[in-house]
Amino acid sequence: MVEVKIKEQKENEFHLEIEVDKIEVNNKLENVYNDLSYQAKIPGFRKGKVPRNILNMHLGREYFYEKTAEELIPDSYIEAIKKINIEPIEQAKIKIIQIEEDKPLIFEAIVQVKPEVKLGSFDKITVSKEDIKITDSDVENEIRKIQENLAKLKIVKDRKTKEGDYLVIDSEGYIDGKVIKGSKVEKQMIQLNQRTSPEFNKQLLDCSVGQEKEIKMLVPKDAEDKKMAGKEIIYQVKVMEIKEKELPKLDGDFFKTIGNYKNLDDFKKDISEKLKKQAEIFSKNNYESKLLEKVAEVCEVKIPEVLIERELDYMMKSLTDDLKVRNLSLQDYYNSINTNEENIKKEYGIVAEKRIKQELVLDKIAQEENIQVTEQEIKDKIHTIAQEVKQDPIKVEATLKKNNNLDGLRESIKRDKIVNFLNKKVKIINSKKEGESK
Repeated sequence: MVEVKIKEQKENEFHLEIEVDKIEVNNKLENVYNDLSYQAKIPGFRKGKVPRNILNMHLGREYFYEKTAEELIPDSYIEAIKKINIEPIEQAKIKIIQIEEDKPLIFEAIVQVKPEVKLGSFDKITVSKEDIKITDSDVENEIRKIQENLAKLKIVKDRKTKEGDYLVIDSEGYIDGKVIKGSKVEKQMIQLNQRTSPEFNKQLLDCSVGQEKEIKMLVPKDAEDKKMAGKEIIYQVKVMEIKEKELPKLDGDFFKTIGNYKNLDDFKKDISEKLKKQAEIFSKNNYESKLLEKVAEVCEVKIPEVLIERELDYMMKSLTDDLKVRNLSLQDYYNSINTNEENIKKEYGIVAEKRIKQELVLDKIAQEENIQVTEQEIKDKIHTIAQEVKQDPIKVEATLKKNNNLDGLRESIKRDKIVNFLNKKVKIINSKKEGESK
């Protein structure tokens, strides 16, 4: 049995005093003594037969009280917040006031809760929705990309280098006439105008196989390596090979290899359908982004700092993980865009606050309109996914459960239902756009 008193309430913070009945305290305390009597190794006593007074002498009475409180507080806290119907947004700060045998357990909990959201009027909102048209040019460009991805490199012998070529080079760097240790590379492949420095691109254009070039590069004054900062590096580079992409021909073998298509028209039809689906997703996401931004603008809510910090931490971790995949550090990224961590966090903080506000507004709309997700809706969505990926619905459901993604699916369905509700409230203006604008 739990009793709860709200001692203080300010904005998004509750100060609670929670009391647990003394009968529960005594029962739990008895269990703690019993458990530890089996664990304690005390000479002259068998496990499970150690008297309380002996345990108290060896471990101290306060130790057993603390263990009892540790076991009682989590469930008691959950029961208490359910009783007064509040929704915490972070772990509560707990302080034990009283824990003794034959007395109630009393503890304080300082709880941060979701802020109150005041919904605005949605019927005056106007949102544009783009209907993206896929053109023949879009289809041709997509086919070209597929050919590029499947292209093979062939050695070129009858011309000089040009943009886009792949060069196999030998290179070594010098500073002040001395070789830079570890700078020598042999048979390194680079592509002109693709992640290659402007100095290399400029000097290696219009070169022949076997030609040698002296390429000068100035190290930035603010470089991390202070010994090299501000100095000029001279690279001695020799072009060993010139290669270019050889695109596969659009013939029967090609169509069978990539998807068992009958002919070029069949291939183009499939590409067009896929691009249309992509355009629909892009248009839907773009529309929903504008819709939710405008909806949030007409609503009032004070965002707790703890939520902004949590979202900011998540965004920074995502950035770090993304850079790791590309073998880049945060500092490399900051240098590449001429900024620092402080500026990035300021920019991300603004985005984080907008995201949180939108989510809080969506939750409030769902609460006000009683928008919920049924088990049948989840099953229907799983069936739709199964059709799209051409798998058995049972297998799709099993995969979602295994990866703990069912809650995410439920939230996705709920979000769609909220958007559908908003669609009936706002004014939507449709506009047409050609695919190239993506």
